[in-house]
Amino acid sequence: MDWFQPLNNYCERQFAGFWGEPVNALTNLTFIILGMALALKTKTNKFCFYLSMQIIFIGIASLIFHTFANSLGALLDVLSIIVFGTTYIFAVNLCFLNAGYFLSFFIAILLVPFSFVVSFLTVAVFGDLNGSSWYISFVILFLIYAFLLREISFQFSRVLIYSTLFLLISIIFRSIDQAFCNIIPIGTHFIWHIMNGILLSLLVWSFYRLSDPNLEI
Repeated sequence: MDWFQPLNNYCERQFAGFWGEPVNALTNLTFIILGMALALKTKTNKFCFYLSMQIIFIGIASLIFHTFANSLGALLDVLSIIVFGTTYIFAVNLCFLNAGYFLSFFIAILLVPFSFVVSFLTVAVFGDLNGSSWYISFVILFLIYAFLLREISFQFSRVLIYSTLFLLISIIFRSIDQAFCNIIPIGTHFIWHIMNGILLSLLVWSFYRLSDPNLEI
């Protein structure tokens, strides 16, 4: 596999080159700026600080992908999201469900196979969704954890319900990017970046506000 072979996955990219997707590239500043702000605000909570730094990394990885536009950049993009997802699941299991370190870690690493299964089923039923099928697993996870936390932390459960709706809307924008090229020349993928930068920041901030501040990690 040629990791440096140019890719053309999004409507905005009309030519090869570093600035082939300027809007898609620059909207990753949403992740970077919000991640930096969160890192400063939540530095007293180790989980939230790590998660804030991971949001910054997501922005950087996606920026690399949308500028260099190759398979290596795509891999970095996916890995950054996996790292955030597994860390967040681990943190919620440990701090809200009191699952213990080993069980929390074990459940967290199941994110990858779970996402592959959900993606496979989504593609079989709805199609590729312009590469968005993998993210349906997060929709399902939000709903599962909202149910599990409904009595433990109603506020956090409600945040996850709202996050589910927000994520579904952002997935729609990600999925229709290629379909609306003739109407919207820059595509709609950049809206996915903005909405998810806000969503991930909301998830970290909610964790910071609603988890036990005295919990030793």
